[in-house]
Amino acid sequence: MKRNIIIPILFSLFLVQGTTSCSDWLDVDSSTSVMDETLFSESQGFRTAVNGVYRLLSQQQLYGRELTWGAASVLGNNYDATRLPGGSTSSAFSYREMAAGDYASDFTTDLVDPIWEQGFRVIANCNNIIQHTNEQSASFFAAGENEKNMILGEMLGVRAAMHFDILRLFAPATRADDGKTYIPYVTAYPEKQPEHLTVAAALDKIIADLEQSRALLGEIDTVFNASQMTSWNSRLQSNYASGDAFFTLRGTRFNYFAASAILARAYQWRGDNERAYQAARAVYIYSTNKTWFSFTSAGNLATVENNIYRKMPEDILFSLFNNNLYTVVANSTTNASSQSFFIKNDGLLFGGSYADDFRLNLINADKTSRRWNIPLGNQSYWPTADIINYQGPLAPVVRLTEMAYIMCERLVDVDMTQAVTILARIKTARGSKTPVNSVSKEAFLEDLYLEMTREFLAEGQTFFLYKRLNKPMYNGAGVIDMTGRYVLPAPYSEASYYL
Repeated sequence: MKRNIIIPILFSLFLVQGTTSCSDWLDVDSSTSVMDETLFSESQGFRTAVNGVYRLLSQQQLYGRELTWGAASVLGNNYDATRLPGGSTSSAFSYREMAAGDYASDFTTDLVDPIWEQGFRVIANCNNIIQHTNEQSASFFAAGENEKNMILGEMLGVRAAMHFDILRLFAPATRADDGKTYIPYVTAYPEKQPEHLTVAAALDKIIADLEQSRALLGEIDTVFNASQMTSWNSRLQSNYASGDAFFTLRGTRFNYFAASAILARAYQWRGDNERAYQAARAVYIYSTNKTWFSFTSAGNLATVENNIYRKMPEDILFSLFNNNLYTVVANSTTNASSQSFFIKNDGLLFGGSYADDFRLNLINADKTSRRWNIPLGNQSYWPTADIINYQGPLAPVVRLTEMAYIMCERLVDVDMTQAVTILARIKTARGSKTPVNSVSKEAFLEDLYLEMTREFLAEGQTFFLYKRLNKPMYNGAGVIDMTGRYVLPAPYSEASYYL
């Protein structure tokens, strides 16, 4: 079941425009160059190309399913493995073999290989856009230098973030690094045989791109287009911007805060907790000094089930947007045959004083995740209609809470009081009445990691948390030995994925 079809760079534009036949899109030598020449001959073509990248990112092979509530959450043992869709009995998608660590299964490779394939397709699109953007003067673009910088900043950031998630899946964590080469870092288009790098070398390139992305986007999102970042409504649903429509909905585009947040992740993955802290703090202060970001209020989480703010949008730093997400979720589950994504949790996650944790309201009575299911109330009236229209399509990639966790992991060594204050702020915001355990560094970190496990539930980050720590995984129902299960195998044939 291996895939070896060569899909050219501008496949993303086919998703957006839909004006070219399939045979044209498979003609790499002629069609691609012709479309390049036409598309990038005017500034609007660059906008079309950028939008195509986000369309690819939001598809089910990436953040529309697999890198959020799908494969990444299955790998993170967020679900009851015995009830997952699996094998030939599944009428949807087979995850049970993946949950069991059977990465050689055709069912698993049918889920995993497209992540690599689609990920490098995104990277190829980014590289093509970056190359053409660098060839143009600022005056070529409708909004001048701001637009050129924004396009470059976004595409460099997406390129880095996509490589980073591929690295986190298909290579060992830094703490378990064996010095072998695992993934390429592709920076040119076309690139048929890129050199594979070690984890350390790949991280260096990821961090360099993110630093450049952050520098390019800082002015855009904190000065020129700051009005688009001051609240979740402006970031995720407003049509107003200082520039024009291309500058709207910055929360669904790779913005300055996304660049800083993913940079913090990358530094932490490398083991550089001080630089991770500094990058995370640069984001966190916008929730304290400027209040641009906040935590979803109790009134919007502790409410009747159809009106819950399921995506907790107030603290989303970057989210993809897919209008068909509810359909993707519905088509990927099989509740009728008792096969679905049933959340695992026990008293250590949401029992005792954690029974008041608002995040418990994000789990349905049947133990499926309410984050991704459509509300069943009156869908014609506020607030249910707004939740469906504005929150339903969101596929969150990174949140403010993760920045606080990254800060805490550094502060526990230098300022325990401040670490406790920050973690207590999150617990209070999420409704927990359990005080932070500050008896010792070890006790604090155990408390922190359990808090992260609650927060990351069904959003795809649990697997990366325990992999980074190189520890057995805790899923709310027991400790799981992950020996030999933290590195996914790359596709058997990679030759077609870098075009």
